[in-house]
Amino acid sequence: MLASGVPSLLFAVVMLLWLRSRTQAIAPELDAAYRLAIVAVILFAAGMAVIHALAMRLMVGRPLQRLAAGLQRAREGDFLYRVPVETADELGVLAENFNTTLAAITDLHARRIDDAASMESMQRELALKAQLEARLKELTLLFDLSRRLVSTLELERLLDSVTELVGRGLGDHAFALFLVEEGTGDLVVRTVSGLDAAVTGTRVRSGEGPAGWAAHERATVLVDDTAADPRRPVLPWSGAQADGSILAVPLLHQSACVGILTFFRPGRQAFPADEVRLLESVAGQAAIAIENARLHQKMVRLSQTDALTGVHNRRSLFARLQLEADRCERFEHQMAVALVDVDRFRAYNEAHGHAAGDAILRKVGVILQGAIRKVDLVARYGGEEFAVLLPRADRAAALAAAEKLRAAVTDAAIPHGDGHVTISVGLSVWPDDAPDLATLMDAADAALYAAKRAGRDVVCAHEPGMRLHPSRKRDVTTTADAEAAGN
Repeated sequence: MLASGVPSLLFAVVMLLWLRSRTQAIAPELDAAYRLAIVAVILFAAGMAVIHALAMRLMVGRPLQRLAAGLQRAREGDFLYRVPVETADELGVLAENFNTTLAAITDLHARRIDDAASMESMQRELALKAQLEARLKELTLLFDLSRRLVSTLELERLLDSVTELVGRGLGDHAFALFLVEEGTGDLVVRTVSGLDAAVTGTRVRSGEGPAGWAAHERATVLVDDTAADPRRPVLPWSGAQADGSILAVPLLHQSACVGILTFFRPGRQAFPADEVRLLESVAGQAAIAIENARLHQKMVRLSQTDALTGVHNRRSLFARLQLEADRCERFEHQMAVALVDVDRFRAYNEAHGHAAGDAILRKVGVILQGAIRKVDLVARYGGEEFAVLLPRADRAAALAAAEKLRAAVTDAAIPHGDGHVTISVGLSVWPDDAPDLATLMDAADAALYAAKRAGRDVVCAHEPGMRLHPSRKRDVTTTADAEAAGN
């Protein structure tokens, strides 16, 4: 408006003034008309300026204000606002394009919200999946552990199963399983994972180390500061890491601690609460299985042990005899049986009482056990008689072993009346002296009877005809009956 209107107004006024100056001399009466024309031009220009300003305000200013307001609201985040499109001119096209841009931004924002919601939902699903996988892993570990623990009553197999499954379930860690030793109450390392196997057998006194930390109540997480506190007991992993956490989980059975599961990991707070709860569940199952295995061992030991002397009983003797006989038949080996009788025991028992006689039997049992090989077996055969099984022993080896037994009892010098306790030993060799176990035992009994006839405190091996000696009170029938009773 300024670029076209102002020059036009100046041009019109200048032309009127020029015409006035040219016609003033010729027609002075037109001077008033020129002044009126100049005023009219100026008023016309002013009117046109006002009309143009109003038109600009209505047709340009207000649409621009609406666009500006739309931009402001869009900047404030209101992408749903739309500018009214009232004309088809450039401003209308601009408003329509602005609305289209806002619609695109709105769609983009809506998609972003949807994507954020989808991402959040996916993250929740992933977290839930991770939790489910962790729980499934825990349940699988507990199921496998339960299945393994109920499949055997052998303590060593139980401990190996616990170590294997816990090591596989927890991954990178150092792990040691302590068991409370019966009698002393000390903690002894029985199995390890992630540690040198040489630490097996490490002993920690009662009340120290993991036992003191666990307090027999619940799992405890501590910082391994052995280096800082030399009074703390040295553990298998002490010094392996400068900074780490120790988890001690007690194996509790009926409020009694039977052992400790101990773990080490580098770093502080290395054991999450969920993992601690899982290990407490593992410890609960393991404690029950270990106690059952120990009880089974005690029952087996009691069923195979003579209550008075502590050596094997008749049942255990005949079971082992059958086993060794099968081995001898398969590998064509020999074995020997020695029957040991305490000389003049009945007279001592009647003179000094059963308690004194029982004490002699216990001492003799201990001496016999100390004088045999690891593969041999000592059993109480009945009364004052003991039986010694000598696997893979021929006649010469059996005689040497029997003589060693006799000498051991004599050297012990156990008081017996006016002298010392002595034993008589009769032995037989399978299959040289007997084709079956019943005959083998009867042959050893015949040899023992011969040793008694020879003056006692002697060793006598079976020879042909001994079983038929007329003064014997036993024969193969009674020996077979004894074997049946022992089984």
